[in-house]
Amino acid sequence: MSGQLVNQAQLAALFGVQPITIRAWVRKGCPEEVKGGGGKRAAYNTAAVIRWREEQAALAATGDASALDEAELKKRKLAAEMGLAELELSVRRGEYVEIEQVGALVADEYATVRANFTAMPGDIAPDLEGCTAAEIQELMMAKVTEILHGLSADDLYAPEAEASEGAGGSTEAATEAESD
Repeated sequence: MSGQLVNQAQLAALFGVQPITIRAWVRKGCPEEVKGGGGKRAAYNTAAVIRWREEQAALAATGDASALDEAELKKRKLAAEMGLAELELSVRRGEYVEIEQVGALVADEYATVRANFTAMPGDIAPDLEGCTAAEIQELMMAKVTEILHGLSADDLYAPEAEASEGAGGSTEAATEAESD
């Protein structure tokens, strides 16, 4: 196995931690090349320790709590509790909405758009008689734009400038109001 053989103080310096941290790692299974005790100093293979630390990090990242110490578990629990409390507060403030509510609104909007597109041929057919291709294209574009605008202009979520366009966010109503 490659790596250098170092003592506890050197290993601590290598990882930027205190020697007490190395002793805690040993209690958790950090490999010792030479066991310490009885007046004999422990020795560590740097490659083996690095590999062990990578394994511990992988276990911690995948949620294996056995790889974490009690202090780390307490920090994670506190962070999770704080995150949950912040989320609940944001919901109460109205900063977030439940996905079911949004899903229902989007489904309604799409159903309206689908119905409007399905009705479009009957809505514009009487206006197309005797029109040139350019006029037909203009009429169709206006109708498609009106239908699509319904997705972005509603009374619940539209910015105030858009919501004031006309009743129900209709471009037709807004256009009629402008021409009066």
